[in-house]
Amino acid sequence: MRKLTIKREKHFVACLAAMKVYIEDSTANDLTINGVTCRKLGTLKNGEEKTFEISGEAAKIFVIADKLSKGYCNEYYSLPSGTEDIVLTGKNEFNPASGNAFRFDGVTDAEVLANRKKGKERGIIVLAVALAIGFVLGTIIGVGSIIINVFGSLSKDKTFASDGMSITLTGGFREVEYEGFTVCYDSSKVAVFALKEEFSLVSGLEDYTVREYGEAVIDGNNFSSSLKNDGGLTYFEYNGTNDIVYNYYAFVFKTDDAFWLIQFATPESEAAEYEAKIFEWAKTITFD
Repeated sequence: MRKLTIKREKHFVACLAAMKVYIEDSTANDLTINGVTCRKLGTLKNGEEKTFEISGEAAKIFVIADKLSKGYCNEYYSLPSGTEDIVLTGKNEFNPASGNAFRFDGVTDAEVLANRKKGKERGIIVLAVALAIGFVLGTIIGVGSIIINVFGSLSKDKTFASDGMSITLTGGFREVEYEGFTVCYDSSKVAVFALKEEFSLVSGLEDYTVREYGEAVIDGNNFSSSLKNDGGLTYFEYNGTNDIVYNYYAFVFKTDDAFWLIQFATPESEAAEYEAKIFEWAKTITFD
């Protein structure tokens, strides 16, 4: 056995949050970070120093903020095998794109630096989509519900197209403009919010899978949701509450040049009636 000491330098960034420390352990099942099975060692408060007993085997040490943001707000250090005690220092650095993550001092390891870059890129995605989802909640719940306006019969099919995306809804919908979205459609009971995030937004974004992108959205918004698949559609559900509870069905798509997040919103009281129809509409979505 040997001792690992980690000192978290006192800093104003994330000063109220306790960082969580994990060590690579193939026999544990506490948490998986970056595909590595880990065991929790403990926590580190701002300015705190702690010593942990660890084995002499080579292992990665991870520091994260929480389980929900571990996919992009994480730092690791590769410990060599041996019997000598190890002392590491670091602090949280200001960068909203990476969740103000903890960073070990003096890191030159190319893989660790690449992990930081990937986390920052994923964090940018999370921030952009989180802002969009927050706007959806604010618009529907805070402004008095754009989805309770009546715009006519919902019976006849009508195809809408914008920015290379087309969707077949009904004549009861109309196209509306809301800042922060590529295109939106409104009706008496259901609203549709479409956001296109081009690959040019972040270097390497085109390498993400639909699942990775969807998980980034879920992580960034702290949803207790999971990605599902239905007939080739990748989606997740969440809800928001004010005077009325709203159900949201968020579908994720990947095209040649962008990711699309297309959300359908309806009052919870109407969800049972419109859920099947929402999936029918989602299946009509195509891209040029």
